[in-house]
Amino acid sequence: MAVYAVGDIQGCYKQLRKLLKRVKFNAAKDTLWCVGDLVNRGPDSLKTIRFLKDLGDACVCVLGNHDLHLLELAAGASSSRSDTLKQVIDAPDCKKLIKWLRFRPLLHHDASLRWTMVHAGLHPAWTLKRAINRAKHVEKRLRGKGWKDFCRQLNQVKFPVRKPYKGRKSRALFSVAVMTRTRYCTSDGAFSWSVRSGKSRKYRDKPWYAHKRAKWQRRTSVVYGHWAAQGLVTDQPHVLGLDSGCVWGNTLTLARLRKGGRFKIVAQVGA
Repeated sequence: MAVYAVGDIQGCYKQLRKLLKRVKFNAAKDTLWCVGDLVNRGPDSLKTIRFLKDLGDACVCVLGNHDLHLLELAAGASSSRSDTLKQVIDAPDCKKLIKWLRFRPLLHHDASLRWTMVHAGLHPAWTLKRAINRAKHVEKRLRGKGWKDFCRQLNQVKFPVRKPYKGRKSRALFSVAVMTRTRYCTSDGAFSWSVRSGKSRKYRDKPWYAHKRAKWQRRTSVVYGHWAAQGLVTDQPHVLGLDSGCVWGNTLTLARLRKGGRFKIVAQVGA
């Protein structure tokens, strides 16, 4: 039995199937972790989401910002020019696919492996327990009757750069941003949502995982995606970054996760 983790697929269905073929992935005994951004920008979002859904319990997917954008479109938001999601929205099984997507977690933790999966990052001040609780709070909103209203908020909001006070409605939106959009932040939790590539100009900013006293580091290692401009991150303690930019003409990467936060890169397929 093997646990594999794959980087941002973003509709690169052919590359995904090639990766799984190379390692002889067996859904009867192996498990595939997907770090989010299953869809959008690539050519085959519909095939990708159908395939992952059909894997059943053999596949664990967390939600990325592009997956949330698909939910936003299903809730009535407007698409952008770069979207390649019309094929999903127009599909005869769209409602079933959207429901499946709404019930994917924002964070997945395996205590036996000591690995946690999230799309983008975690708050330096969050313990693992706090991160799990914040994810559950958002998941409840996405799975409830008011999911469309919540998704429309995601589409329109300017995300807070710091944690809002307890009880504020924007607190759930902040949690979404942290887990699906994070790249740079300060050690006390000020996030720079506008920095997408290159380095932040703010001297206190570091990659979210580079703050030495981050509380989540005490309990887990984190596998994540989202940061194609940075590429693979395999040389940092406590993290494994798997977004190697397949949709941008680079590669899709598959790693095997082992106990104790250990891993091995087992396959890569070019675009």
